[in-house]
Amino acid sequence: MGERGEPGGTVRNVVSGGQQGTVVQAGHIEHLVVQPPRPEEVTVAPPWGDRGTPLRGREPLLARLLAEPGVHVLYGLGGVGKTALALEAAHRFRRPHARVWWVGAHDDTRLTGGMRAVARHLGATDADLAAGMTADLVWERLSALREPWLLVLDNADDLALLDGPGRLASGTGWVRAHGAPQGLVLVTTRDGDPTAWGALPVLHALTPLPREDAVRALADRAGSEAGPDEDAAALAVRLGGLPLALDTAGRYLASVHERPTLFRAAGEPATYGDYLAALGSGDVTVDGDGTLTRIWEMSLALAESRGDTRARAVLHLLAGFADAPVPLRVLDPAHLPDATPAQLWRALQALHRLGLAELRDTTGDDGAEPVVALHPLVRDAHRTDAARALAQDLAARAAEADGRPEDIARRGFWSALVPHLLDITPDRDAPEHLWVAALCAGDHLKRRGLYGRAFAVLRPLAESSVRLIGENHKLTHWARTLHTSVLLDLGRFTEARAEADALVETCLRLLGRDAPITLRSRALAATAAQLCGDLDAARAASEAVHEVYARLLGPDDRHTLAARHNLAIIVHESGDVAAARAEYEAILAVETATLGPHHPDTLTTRHNLATALADSGERERAAAEYRAVLEARIRVLGADHPDAEATAVMLARTLPG
Repeated sequence: MGERGEPGGTVRNVVSGGQQGTVVQAGHIEHLVVQPPRPEEVTVAPPWGDRGTPLRGREPLLARLLAEPGVHVLYGLGGVGKTALALEAAHRFRRPHARVWWVGAHDDTRLTGGMRAVARHLGATDADLAAGMTADLVWERLSALREPWLLVLDNADDLALLDGPGRLASGTGWVRAHGAPQGLVLVTTRDGDPTAWGALPVLHALTPLPREDAVRALADRAGSEAGPDEDAAALAVRLGGLPLALDTAGRYLASVHERPTLFRAAGEPATYGDYLAALGSGDVTVDGDGTLTRIWEMSLALAESRGDTRARAVLHLLAGFADAPVPLRVLDPAHLPDATPAQLWRALQALHRLGLAELRDTTGDDGAEPVVALHPLVRDAHRTDAARALAQDLAARAAEADGRPEDIARRGFWSALVPHLLDITPDRDAPEHLWVAALCAGDHLKRRGLYGRAFAVLRPLAESSVRLIGENHKLTHWARTLHTSVLLDLGRFTEARAEADALVETCLRLLGRDAPITLRSRALAATAAQLCGDLDAARAASEAVHEVYARLLGPDDRHTLAARHNLAIIVHESGDVAAARAEYEAILAVETATLGPHHPDTLTTRHNLATALADSGERERAAAEYRAVLEARIRVLGADHPDAEATAVMLARTLPG
């Protein structure tokens, strides 16, 4: 509506309501030509030229997509190959009478323009589109089609755009259910939030390629001159199986080989091994032009636009941990004052939905442990020294709070935690929980039968603790005890005995004869003497230790039973098999009742009892015992644990023939 003044005076126009087209305000008009706004140019043709090397590792999912009409959402980390999979599906969908449309959905202009273009392909007129119900029109006409059709909405990362005139989760947005028997909708997105998508689509999480497929994808790009498969495998693992990273590395190597040697720079990587070494030294980066970083930055910006303001800080924190899944219980909000528990959980969920992190349970023989994992390249791109220090502190606090790497029931947690403890190198000023964490890591590795790795952790700690925190510190004694014990595990008996005797001398001088640490050291020295063949010294030491433990702790205490067991072994090795057998049986009864039938100590006693039975000539009964112990050790410790392997060897020796 308008208000007109005197001729030549001011014109005051008031425009209300929704407006489309052109609004003109003027006092006097002699001649007026109004051009309607030119529509944004769009294309809904698939980008066939982007389809290159064979698509690796996606065949099962690809077959399912092509066989199941409906709406399917492909979501995952930027660079994981969502668009490539959709393009391959579009290529295979092409056949006579099939219709394929490709709509870019990363901004409102392309999405709206693309869907209007699809509507025109379906016969919509200008009058139809002017009615302002394009979404309803498109889905009515798509549902009515009986011939095969495929609609791809690519890069639909901002799900608010898919709401369009209605609400995505309610089925009134730009993506809807349909009734076409041969109609397929594919949406590629970073966001796999099932709440936002609703019950409409089938969600498919795209993960990095498994090793074999990653190697093939890398070789597809790099060509035949880049090196052997084992080197390609090592590089593929370093790149985390991420298709875009594999493509980048492969193209780089191929480009080097396209040039004559004369035109290659000195030291320029030309093989998988060279490229891997250059990555390690920082001479080259997977993300040389910043493509990956930009993709991941877009995901973080999207999270922040939705109110997940702590997602960036949490991602940087996670990047400070080692290249391994992080147990969720390590992320204790009490030690993260900048975030409440609810905010921390929301940030983790946001990172998971956008594919920047993965929330899952580790499962296996160790049981389930909730963890969060980063892709190694995401970790590298966001890692800082400050985050690394904070991550080590959090992991160490979790280790100190638990403090039970020997507990079989907690092995899943420790298996997930230890990789984050291995980089900890305590110095003179390090708080005690860092020392505890480093020692717990070595203790866990030793108990898992990984003696070489345990030695590599414990030897430096045993040596540095004396110098840095003093020989009388309780953690120094612990470090030296663990180091000596793993020497015995490695079969370095003479070296271990010297270490054990030195440790006993220190304990006697500083702590006294019956102190708990001294007793453990004396028991260790007795075992070392026995393994070195000095049975008299071993018997005397074991008897003395057993007497003190029995007097102070009682006959059924674990330490008392261990000392009694050591004595039984010495009796056995001295040739009194009957006496040793009786002792094993008595000890086994108590351990079964107090520790449980599947505790490692109980199984060790039962193994030794089987040996005594075999030495007594009861081979069938011995074989039955070995079988039972082997089954339990495999279940509790794993088939590759040295104790399980030792039982398997003894069983084989006992069986007839």
